[in-house]
Amino acid sequence: MILNTPDELYLPDATVVALVGAGGKTSLMTAMAAHALRRGETVIRTTTTKLAATTTEPVFWDGRNLSLPRLQAHLRHGNLQNRSMTLVRDRDTATGKLLGLAPEAVDLLAGSGLADRIFVEADGARGKVIKAPANHEPVIPHSTNLVIGIVGADALGVPMVNEHVFRPERLAALCDALPIAAVDACVLARLVGHPQGLFKNAPASPCRRLVFVNKMEKAGEAAWDLLRHARKLVKAAQPNGQRCATPWFAGSVHEGWVRSVDGN
Repeated sequence: MILNTPDELYLPDATVVALVGAGGKTSLMTAMAAHALRRGETVIRTTTTKLAATTTEPVFWDGRNLSLPRLQAHLRHGNLQNRSMTLVRDRDTATGKLLGLAPEAVDLLAGSGLADRIFVEADGARGKVIKAPANHEPVIPHSTNLVIGIVGADALGVPMVNEHVFRPERLAALCDALPIAAVDACVLARLVGHPQGLFKNAPASPCRRLVFVNKMEKAGEAAWDLLRHARKLVKAAQPNGQRCATPWFAGSVHEGWVRSVDGN
């Protein structure tokens, strides 16, 4: 759990939170769900892609309105702890991964009022720490009112190669960089600010956006300098744009702390 969660990371009216990017989506979703449960809220965790098997038994749902009362019974009268559930469509028998809901099903959930918070893992990265989305990604429901774009700090300063990057050729093309170039402030700023970058497919305002750089527990001052530089580049490129107003945070889900990049 992230005990010092900034207000911007946990907006009271952010009822549907989509997590995109790479470098800690599942761990951040778990931490934010725990935070919500601690506040007495009802929580649904789900995905529109695939999710690794969880320690709690998932609930399977066909995405239909007629079966919503069954979910309500699970949340209010079932054996699930702390009024929460991991909700998915099915399980892949070959990999064990949980198969996600259609975005329209998440919208149906959001409109039903079953949960105070719905956290959606809306992107896949195969364990890498940074990515640029493909044509079909990310899969963000229309009802989303907060999109958190995630990057792993272990991507900063390293070459754009398969070891670190999911589909490095896409990231290089998006950032107008050589495929073997390092992930520097210019690359990160381009990823955040480009319409086809980190926040691709995010709903228009009033949906808000937030950058979160995870795994900063082992990063030195050079990494903080890189983040501040990237933030300034985004502001300079889009002084009046929505992406300029996007707050940037960095921290460690593992250690449970977050700091503002602007205020660091």
